[in-house]
Amino acid sequence: MGYKELARNIKDGYNRLKKEPVFKYYNVTWNYKLRTAEISVKNDAEFKAIIIGNTRSVPESRGYMYLFYTNDRKVPFPSVKEIIRRLKSVADRRILVDKDAAYYDWEEYGSLEKQRVYFSEIIKREAKMDQVEEVNPVGEEMEFTEAMMKRADEVDNAVYRMCLTLLELENEKDYEERFPWNIGILEEIKESAIRILNKNQYKVCDPFIEDEEEGRKFCELDSCGLTECTRHS
Repeated sequence: MGYKELARNIKDGYNRLKKEPVFKYYNVTWNYKLRTAEISVKNDAEFKAIIIGNTRSVPESRGYMYLFYTNDRKVPFPSVKEIIRRLKSVADRRILVDKDAAYYDWEEYGSLEKQRVYFSEIIKREAKMDQVEEVNPVGEEMEFTEAMMKRADEVDNAVYRMCLTLLELENEKDYEERFPWNIGILEEIKESAIRILNKNQYKVCDPFIEDEEEGRKFCELDSCGLTECTRHS
């Protein structure tokens, strides 16, 4: 994915947390070896943040930082453009001087310089190259409509709750420790379920924006098989 897509995923994660009162963390990326997120979003009461690095207390931990954080509910979450700026700065190993960003030079994680190398590695791995600016034919950036986001949230939350039921997890502590939100796993399960339903002639609305050389376009009716769409123009 490019920096823009990574930033959008971070922003989407925050938007989903705003609508879901139970879950406080959204894992944007996941390190399967360490079994922990390395880019995540937190929205807990008045505290909201973008976290880069391994935040679990394990021997392999190499530290973490706040790409953004605030305890003031009046302070808005950063825009996609601002998140991109910060991601690129950290990827280039520059130090963020914004008052709402923070580094932690703890001895147990090694020097702050080594931690900055680690943060850069994470971001560069997830955003291997910048994507071409994504625009529609009239030059305006395309985003999910409110109805598209609501539908995507509805489907993702339904898949996650199904997983909790299958794993027999009953409380929030179990959720966070034994099956934290992992969008990669949920997408795989969702796509498999949609394929099975489509194979059996059932129609499913799964909103997306498709990238093309000349820009971006909304999913069309031939993608879902429905006869009309009210979720985007």
